[in-house]
Amino acid sequence: MSSQPEDINNGLWKQEEWRIFRNALPLHSQRIDITHLEGDFAYSLIENLLQGRAFEMTTAPPFSIAQELQSLYFESRASERVRGNQPFGLGFPLFLAKDSQGETIAAPIFLWNLSIEPSPRHIGRWLISRKPFQKLVFNRFLAAYWDQSAGTALTADFEAALASGNMDARLLARLCNDAVEKLGMDSPGQGIAVSPTPTVEELGRLLEQPCIQWSGVLGLYRPHQHLFSSPGTGATEKDSKPPVAHTLGLLPLDPHQAAASAAVFEKEATLVAGLAGTGRTHLALHLLTNALANGQRCLAVSPRLPALRSIQQRLEQLGLGRLSFLLRDTNQDLPLFMEITRAAANAKEPEISYSHEQYRLLSARAERLKRKLDDSYLSTRALAFGPYNWTETVGLYLKSIRKEGKELLATQLNAQDYRFSYEEYQKLSQAIVSCQELLGEANVLRSPLNQLHQGVFLRMDKEEALDFIEEKTEALLSRALSLRQWYINRINTYSELLSAHYEQYYQDYARRLALLSDRLAEYCGRFGEAFESSGMGGLKIKSVFSETARAILEARQSVAAGYEKLRSEFEGNPYFEYVFLPANEGRDVLQVKESLKGFEQALARWRSGLRDAVQDEIQRLSHKTVHPRLGFKEQVVELEDGLDRLLDQVNESGLYHLPISHKSLVIPKRQRFLDELVEQLEVTRRSLREFDAFYDWQNNWLQLSESARRLVKALIKGRPQDWKAAFESWFLDNCLSQAYKAVLPPEPGHLEELARTLEQFKPLLLPHALLLWRRQKGESLRRLRRQDRAAFQMIGGKQQEADPAILRDHLRRAVDAASAMMPVLLATPQVAGECFAGTGFRFDYVIVEDASFLNPREVRMLKELGRQSVFLGNALPEGSLKTPPSYEYLMKTGAEARQLYHCHHHFPGNLARFQAEEEALPFQLEEPLAFRFEQLDGRYDEQTEANEEEALHIIGLLNKIEKTPQRTYPSVGIACLTKGQRDMIASYLLHIKQRRSTGVEIIQQLERNGLSVLCLSELAGQRFDILILSGSLGAIDLQGSVTGHIHRLRQDRVLESLFTLMSTAEKRVHIVNSIPLPVLEELASDPESRELYLLAAYFLYIKAGSEQDRETAAGIVEGLPGWMHFRSPFRHPWPFFEEVGQRLQPYLGPGRVQIDNSLAPLKIQASGPEQRPLYIAPDGFLAQALATDYQWEYEQSAALGAIGYRPVPAWSADWWRNPDLEAKRMASLVIRLEQQALEEEE
Repeated sequence: MSSQPEDINNGLWKQEEWRIFRNALPLHSQRIDITHLEGDFAYSLIENLLQGRAFEMTTAPPFSIAQELQSLYFESRASERVRGNQPFGLGFPLFLAKDSQGETIAAPIFLWNLSIEPSPRHIGRWLISRKPFQKLVFNRFLAAYWDQSAGTALTADFEAALASGNMDARLLARLCNDAVEKLGMDSPGQGIAVSPTPTVEELGRLLEQPCIQWSGVLGLYRPHQHLFSSPGTGATEKDSKPPVAHTLGLLPLDPHQAAASAAVFEKEATLVAGLAGTGRTHLALHLLTNALANGQRCLAVSPRLPALRSIQQRLEQLGLGRLSFLLRDTNQDLPLFMEITRAAANAKEPEISYSHEQYRLLSARAERLKRKLDDSYLSTRALAFGPYNWTETVGLYLKSIRKEGKELLATQLNAQDYRFSYEEYQKLSQAIVSCQELLGEANVLRSPLNQLHQGVFLRMDKEEALDFIEEKTEALLSRALSLRQWYINRINTYSELLSAHYEQYYQDYARRLALLSDRLAEYCGRFGEAFESSGMGGLKIKSVFSETARAILEARQSVAAGYEKLRSEFEGNPYFEYVFLPANEGRDVLQVKESLKGFEQALARWRSGLRDAVQDEIQRLSHKTVHPRLGFKEQVVELEDGLDRLLDQVNESGLYHLPISHKSLVIPKRQRFLDELVEQLEVTRRSLREFDAFYDWQNNWLQLSESARRLVKALIKGRPQDWKAAFESWFLDNCLSQAYKAVLPPEPGHLEELARTLEQFKPLLLPHALLLWRRQKGESLRRLRRQDRAAFQMIGGKQQEADPAILRDHLRRAVDAASAMMPVLLATPQVAGECFAGTGFRFDYVIVEDASFLNPREVRMLKELGRQSVFLGNALPEGSLKTPPSYEYLMKTGAEARQLYHCHHHFPGNLARFQAEEEALPFQLEEPLAFRFEQLDGRYDEQTEANEEEALHIIGLLNKIEKTPQRTYPSVGIACLTKGQRDMIASYLLHIKQRRSTGVEIIQQLERNGLSVLCLSELAGQRFDILILSGSLGAIDLQGSVTGHIHRLRQDRVLESLFTLMSTAEKRVHIVNSIPLPVLEELASDPESRELYLLAAYFLYIKAGSEQDRETAAGIVEGLPGWMHFRSPFRHPWPFFEEVGQRLQPYLGPGRVQIDNSLAPLKIQASGPEQRPLYIAPDGFLAQALATDYQWEYEQSAALGAIGYRPVPAWSADWWRNPDLEAKRMASLVIRLEQQALEEEE
């Protein structure tokens, strides 16, 4: 057998409720090895079971085994009362192995459902029987484990083998041997034998290899087949759903119920949570009556039978009981169900008469009026700003504009840059508060420290950042100053070199010019005019004959050569502009003289501007423009590289936010840039005096969004006196503009017209539904007759059958016809799975009560059974650490969540609070007879988990129960904090009946009226006139040490059970307690330990009530922690009321406008004795929820009218647009109404 990880779905059998299917060894409580019963009982039991017949066997086991049988009996009986099934049975044989984690598996392979009853006369004797309808099933947890871990198909094999519901010895042996072979176990073929379950010592040896142990264990095997039901194959298209003619039902709703009902009509799956008394069953009945009137078939499911009985009884009271049937257990209820359907199919129906046309017209009119009212209501009650609806948001806006107008920011900010969501509002508000606190007197927005890198403020603490800045600025400033000095020195050196070079240049040319000019003057003086005027040609001829001519020619040639050399050298390296005259290559003496004179002047001019020329050269100095004759290029390159290296160091230091760079090519500009850098570093260091304040500011500022920064800058610029009000007036105005819906307000008479229409419509709904389903029944039966004649004969014909398996098969094939005959089928989850899962049929509605007790598999299965599903369950206290898995699954799969907050039914002693703080009513203590508290201080036995003194005292209390004025006994429930106490009290009652002791008649009459002994987990849906609560826990020794078992109450679901406990008594609560009062007071002082706190507070409250200690009781109620308050998140629009009241006050006079905690908080008192007071209805309605019921609105308005109040609607949209004008209009309306009243009086 391969060892593979277990599928997560099979993790369910590791949970406490299903663990027996994984490990049935009697090492745990409520599991009995059949070989421990006396004699050969075990062999006889197995023999009778394998013969497949009904039987009854008597056993008188040893006392310890008898006690365990008694515990199984009481647990099985409680399960039958609470869950609708009795799970007592035999698991045989056992599969022994270790899973992949090394944990023991000792799982029963086959399960026989049995009955157990005490002997009516003999204490200690027990009757174990099997009735014909009781089932034989295989352990589907184990089969799924096999199929998954070993890749077998044993589930299908076992299903086929057990299809008949019987098993003999041969079939049992064959199936077990097939399992051995397919699982690859080494065990050879085995015959059936009965052996004791292995001891702990033997278990280690047996678990070395998987094997089958022929041991049988009696225990509680709850129905589990529905957990493995296959999904249906039917169509899921929404267009296959019958059209809904209207959303009306027989019952009125409160606003929260109406909101839940609206969600049900819109969503495929809805989760509705609420404590007992908030109207969950009422809502379910409303949905059922609507569905029946619209021809829709419903499946009502609950894992707790009392909830189903309550729905069935209410349907009977409404006159729709004939359209419903409760299936608690397929084996017991299917024969009766088939008998009733056959009788209904063949019975003559009574005449039903009503006007269908009037029904149609009234329903259409009611829906039309309802749609109009819905449009108006939803436009103002829909959430517009986080948890605030439209009307509340208008109130907040009016409050803010009284302090600061919206214009200040509207002119500076672009609304398109903001989303105007509540989340954005919270972030921006926080930004404003933080910035306003940190802004102070310093002008932080213009501080030089803004240039510092963001990481300095975000990744370093204040001390670390300051040290970092000081260190970096000091190092960089030192380098910058050194570099700057180097720049100064190098530029100065270059300037001196260049000046000297230019001076040398001047001196060179001036000297050469003087020599040439002197030579020219010498020649002119020596040769006279002939030197200047003689032509070169003539001189050449004359030079042959004349020495003078020859001397002049040589002089001319010398001057020409000197001139040409001067010209060519200058033009080869000119430092200034000058153009020498051609002078015929120096031969024209006059032009030479003129040119030399001009050159002398030009040279002098250049010399005179030499200082400026040097400065110009310095300003253009770079490695490209450096004078090539000075040999200074390498030093200029070093200057440029030095600055670049410094900038790299600055940028790499992480000191400044923006990188520091330059685009300068010339050295002087680089020097100026370096000066600026030095100044920036020095300014940064000087600004560190204000670093503490700036760090706080910048650390906060940099974490703000860009939109928040723009907002804060606008506020700083605008300088309003109240920043928050200026922001809110602008922000809320944009929110309102964004959420505004142009819906006309309702007409004044619409509510009354709808109420009259419903008053005429509801009497027609019952006959309409009955006649509709009479027609549906006939059509479905005719269709079934054509499609499946055998099923028709079973359901609507005359064929009878007693075998539940056959009946179940026919029902699964004919769900359409069966649901037409009984369009409201009520069932437990296991019955729903057995009868409907996998058939392909989908109910129009699946309505599930007590959904918190389901597991995700059951939720998934039930969702698949319906086109729409509604899950109703207990509300969770605020901040609950543990959410029921069913709720988690529903929310994960997209169910719409709603909660009920209005308490319709008060239970004496219930500490759960529903009113908001501002709406809380004055404390009232119940009547003295409602509470009784007795402190017994009985001893608690930790082994049996029971308190004998309390148990005996409670038995005595039962004998003192008095009859009601109607001469009947009240219903009595006994609740125990431990199962051991439940079993002890139940055993005492059993012994009284067996012995026929004194008081047996009273006990029997009380049992006929519903006397039940239950533990906390079994109270769901139970209601009793009198609740007797046994505290059970107490001292365990003579020293008064309190049992540590009290901390077992801090477990999953106990808190939910305690809330259920407080809503179990209808008239009276009687607590019998042994927990010392100081311990209770200590527990009641610690709300963090929720379960223990609630138990102690409840006990102390009942004690105070029984003593009529109003002060103590009020103190307990007032001290309840927040998680005990189940308050609606939808509140009265208090800001709107306050603003409207304040703006009306100047027009109506002092004292007339008042706000209280009633349903209509804002009232205008009458101006005189003959005037009627008024109340303000925000946007025309009183409810504050996601939806409302307009019959409820009409009734509340009528109740206010009955005490003299007249309504005045306040349209929030008009107040938003122009509050001053609207205040005048409303004041004038109030005055006009008063004048009309006076005129009518006259």
